[in-house]
Amino acid sequence: MKLTKKAMFSLSVFTLFGFSGIAYLILAFSDEIEYFNMFQHDQLLTSVAVGLGFGAFAAAAGILLLKLPLLRETNTFYTSLFKGLDLHWTDIFFYSLCAGVGEEILFRGALQPLMGLWVAAILFVLLHGYISSKDWKKSIYGVFLILVSAGFGYLTLYFDLYAAMAAHFIFDVIMFFKLKKDAHLGPSENDF
Repeated sequence: MKLTKKAMFSLSVFTLFGFSGIAYLILAFSDEIEYFNMFQHDQLLTSVAVGLGFGAFAAAAGILLLKLPLLRETNTFYTSLFKGLDLHWTDIFFYSLCAGVGEEILFRGALQPLMGLWVAAILFVLLHGYISSKDWKKSIYGVFLILVSAGFGYLTLYFDLYAAMAAHFIFDVIMFFKLKKDAHLGPSENDF
């Protein structure tokens, strides 16, 4: 599968607006949860700072995990998706912002209160295709991402949705830059 910037842009816009719309529709049928209540906050700066810290820590752990010899093929698979895709830093920030906002509104804002934190975290990873019955090494990384996704859920639970959005945003920014760098270096230069 080869990604293009046009496809990435379209997916990002859909993630931001489409996922938010799906969350709105889901919550329209809920008597317990109001859509706009998910955007309430007490200490926005604290939430965002904690979220950025968690997301950066999770991304660093993810990078270390992908450097393990066992996951070399998994790292190569994800890197190959970005081969030849000339991403500017503004592209990376835009894609990450759309995913961080849209996906968190749907998974943490709408689905988590209805399905539970862990079910929403597992569903998030399953829908992204990180768990594979044909590739157990890829699934190891998927299990790690379930824990990260659950972390986003706990950020929402103990802080607010903005903490999860910030964590998701910075996680994606760091991982995009890592994949861009690895795709640019090529397999021989990326070996450890």
